[in-house]
Amino acid sequence: MFRAAKTGFVAVALTATALTFTAGPAEAVTDYRNCDHMHRTFKYGVARSDAAADRQQRTGHYRPAVRPRVYRVNDESDRDKDGTACEVSR
Repeated sequence: MFRAAKTGFVAVALTATALTFTAGPAEAVTDYRNCDHMHRTFKYGVARSDAAADRQQRTGHYRPAVRPRVYRVNDESDRDKDGTACEVSR
């Protein structure tokens, strides 16, 4: 009897743990109308990678936030196609 209760408890605990670690819904990514609207959230723009953000700093810009998903949705704001949307010069 004790062994059956112990086995049942372990099964319930494992199921509860598995449910705790499942992925939640995907975070919504905003498609900004223009750079002025993006700068309200991301002051120095958005880069698709750390390498693109580093390139901005080397060329005299402020370091943008690195957010690949935000960049993909707003890549039309990257007019010079350097991997950073709405970069800000110093």
